[in-house]
Amino acid sequence: MSCAAENRRRATDCHPSSRLRTYILVLLPLLLISGAAGQPARKNATGRLLIASDVHFNPMADPSLVADLAAADSSQWETILQRSKLAAFSSYGQDTNWWLLRSALEAMVRAEPHPALVMFTGDLLAHDFRRTYQSITHDSEPEHYRAFVLKTVDFVALEFRKRFVAAKILLTPGNNDEYCCDYSIEANGAFLLDTAERARDLAMEGEPFSATWKSLGSYSLEHPKLHGVRILSLNTIFWSAHYRAASFSHGCATVNSTAASDLLTWLKSQLAEAEQAHEKVWLMFHIPPGIDGWATTHPYDGTAAGTGSSAASCASSVVPMWVPEWTARFDSLLERYRSTVLASFAGHTHVDDFRVIGTDGANRQFVLIDPAISPIYDQNPGFRIVDFRSDGTLADQTTYFLTNLKQAGGKTGGRWRREYTFSRRWKVPQLDGASLAKIYDEIATRNTARDLWLHLYMVSSSAAPIPAKDVRGLYCAISGLTQQGYESCYCAATVPEKPSP
Repeated sequence: MSCAAENRRRATDCHPSSRLRTYILVLLPLLLISGAAGQPARKNATGRLLIASDVHFNPMADPSLVADLAAADSSQWETILQRSKLAAFSSYGQDTNWWLLRSALEAMVRAEPHPALVMFTGDLLAHDFRRTYQSITHDSEPEHYRAFVLKTVDFVALEFRKRFVAAKILLTPGNNDEYCCDYSIEANGAFLLDTAERARDLAMEGEPFSATWKSLGSYSLEHPKLHGVRILSLNTIFWSAHYRAASFSHGCATVNSTAASDLLTWLKSQLAEAEQAHEKVWLMFHIPPGIDGWATTHPYDGTAAGTGSSAASCASSVVPMWVPEWTARFDSLLERYRSTVLASFAGHTHVDDFRVIGTDGANRQFVLIDPAISPIYDQNPGFRIVDFRSDGTLADQTTYFLTNLKQAGGKTGGRWRREYTFSRRWKVPQLDGASLAKIYDEIATRNTARDLWLHLYMVSSSAAPIPAKDVRGLYCAISGLTQQGYESCYCAATVPEKPSP
């Protein structure tokens, strides 16, 4: 410091207003600590987890830039994308363009600049990625498309790493993350082989990571901050009811696959090892277990399942997320290892939701379903910050969302703010299975709780109001993970009983 600067500092420090500022600076941290002590759910938190999901990035939103992007290295993409004169953020009904992606990443840094861990729960690529690419470029050469997809993956990875330099960034594949068609990722296939190094570098892991990523799109690693806690990432696309393995090297032809059973075998062995080592486990995956409440209440023919004239017609319209066999076996594993698995995180549905698994009692299993960055299904873009304790349990979570999607772009920046903090909004002591089960009971029985849940479910969006007749079909999916359980909640309540003879 120069002498003149030092003299100015001393003169300023001697001024009465400066002394007042000093007292404030001393007292303010104490007041903040005191205030934090009044929040029982978060006072014992030791770290923060940043979760993003369903970015569905579309680098082709401005078609005039696609040729330059295809010819350039991914490290040059930001400069090219910045040239776009289409400055508005992607609106409702569209996937994420560059301006929305950049704004979301900047909002994440403001919300938590130094997370203990960054978790991305799948679907990095936009919907209909291949069709869009071919319609713009008129290029049907598979290897050219393969290169463009990899550059897109690289670019998003670079953007995350640029902002979170020191954090492990964990990816899990989504159903759109593949070279062929939707829900077609192949075990030991081209996409997993091509992305293994990128996923490993983001996770800051070694070769064992690459091996299981290539074979199953899955992996196991030690929690970077918590001793005795392990994170298992599962490629649950294999368990989807829509899954059909496709081989890129054979023109995307459908091929036989044992990936679903192989993944369950791998998960079972990992949980057994964790239990034997007295470790706790977090699970992360893209597609959650249970019933797809949205597809059930919004079938392609436009008729909600619950409006059928019989219980049989309602039951036939129920759409499972996974093949029921895999749901049953997964639920059984979680019940068996209910003292080992502490939490599960998923995406896919684009909404802010959760699942409650298993029987009542202590250590009830749950899945947090993370909101999407993409607003394609009319939700507001959002992401989570989760507070966790030293034992791996979750203390609380806060959801952030974009408040001005329609207006953002050009000279109008994106305005992100905290939507809610879980413990305060729901008036529960902590984020666990018992609290979520209590909230579900309130949603199922009280209109005020149901209205609040539905508002948060859509991430405070009013772009596409959900008809009242469909709401039950959505909240029944929280606890009704099996066909029978969902039917008893949804179909029995919506189909009139026959009169007694």
